[in-house]
Amino acid sequence: MIDFFLRWGIDVTLLRSNRVFRALFIGRVLTVFGLSMLVVTVNVQIYALTGSSLHIALVNSVLGVCSVAGSFIGGAIADRVDRRIVILTTRGLAVFGFAALALNAMLPETSLAAIYVITAFDAAIGSAGAAAFGAAIPAVVRAEELPATGAIMALSIDLGAAAAPALAGVLIARFDPALVMWIVVGLGIVSWLAICRIPALPPEPADEADSLRDPSATAASLQASAPRAGTAATVTGWLRGHLRQLRTQTAEAWAFSRRDRVVGTVLLIGFIQILFASPFVLIPEFVATALGGGNTEVGLLYSAPACGALLAGLSSGWISGRSRLSVIVVVVFTASALGVAAFGQSTSLWLAFVFLAVVGTGDVIGEILRFTIISSRTPDRLRGRITGLWQAQATVGDTLGGPLLSLAARVLGAGAAISIGGVIAAVLTCALLARSAVRGHIHSNREKEHA
Repeated sequence: MIDFFLRWGIDVTLLRSNRVFRALFIGRVLTVFGLSMLVVTVNVQIYALTGSSLHIALVNSVLGVCSVAGSFIGGAIADRVDRRIVILTTRGLAVFGFAALALNAMLPETSLAAIYVITAFDAAIGSAGAAAFGAAIPAVVRAEELPATGAIMALSIDLGAAAAPALAGVLIARFDPALVMWIVVGLGIVSWLAICRIPALPPEPADEADSLRDPSATAASLQASAPRAGTAATVTGWLRGHLRQLRTQTAEAWAFSRRDRVVGTVLLIGFIQILFASPFVLIPEFVATALGGGNTEVGLLYSAPACGALLAGLSSGWISGRSRLSVIVVVVFTASALGVAAFGQSTSLWLAFVFLAVVGTGDVIGEILRFTIISSRTPDRLRGRITGLWQAQATVGDTLGGPLLSLAARVLGAGAAISIGGVIAAVLTCALLARSAVRGHIHSNREKEHA
């Protein structure tokens, strides 16, 4: 039995041996727990106010646009300044947004417009902080620890997301959304205090070859580093200089993802999955129309993927011994998409729960593999921007996919729309095996030195 757990169980040595990583893990668990409760609460609020899944999708689309902007800006900032400062600043601002949502929920008539505006603010701020967080994690562990790091960080998401949605559903059914949101505020504060314990995490400077290859970037950076005293025109010029620099830095990340076909494919897989096989905006409608349930059942189904992911994460030790990671990613996400298709045809609550748990199992294994590949192949000086790009492709997929899925549900019904999306995602993901870079990729802990 001990040999089984040593081989297949998750390696949590880092939580004992690495104080900085442990603090980041605790902060992540608390944050995800709060956000998972918040997502269910906001979706239930919107559905109660409008009776429409399309409104849920539109709110998520607004969040997506803001998240993309936040991801790119946060990633670029995280590659230039202390990542600890970025994380703490954004997490602190997000707590104020949670408090505003709680106050809005306490009004005699909850404002839908306020939900749009406040959640958009939190999405932008949260994505900027998440890009810095994603860049900070690989910097505090060794290269050979990346598979275990990815598994533990996936576990941090699963621990928060497994129980939180179900708890939110029960609390909403028995009390009201405002109570849930104040709990989220409290969790945000405790998370911020936990992350305060980490030391400074400045990015590594670009190497000398990079400076020689692009001397104009260095000159532009020096020229735009601060505004001269005086006129509004000078301030405007300074802002334009920084925007040009941001555009240049973002273009460098795009160029890297295109040049490295393995990283580019791994990013594309996530986009396909979220664009076509992300049924979560339809869960309230699916529960009401196909399963005949209420808020408690909605919360339970939102918890289902995380329950499956938690079990998969705890038995993810086998990943460290594998080298054909790109091929495994394609196979796992193809299976996950087929799980989504099966969920759409579910006729009972528990059958739907099981299929979503299977989806969560595939998703967490895929995310551990994607984290390992991207972290090992991306230079530290680009990690913030590549993490931002990773978040952005997922967010763009959600922004486009949610409304499309909601419109399809109006014509086909929620279950059929979910199933068709899952089948499309499975076909497109499986087709990526045709890429020679995917089939030929052999993972090495030292491959980032040659990326």
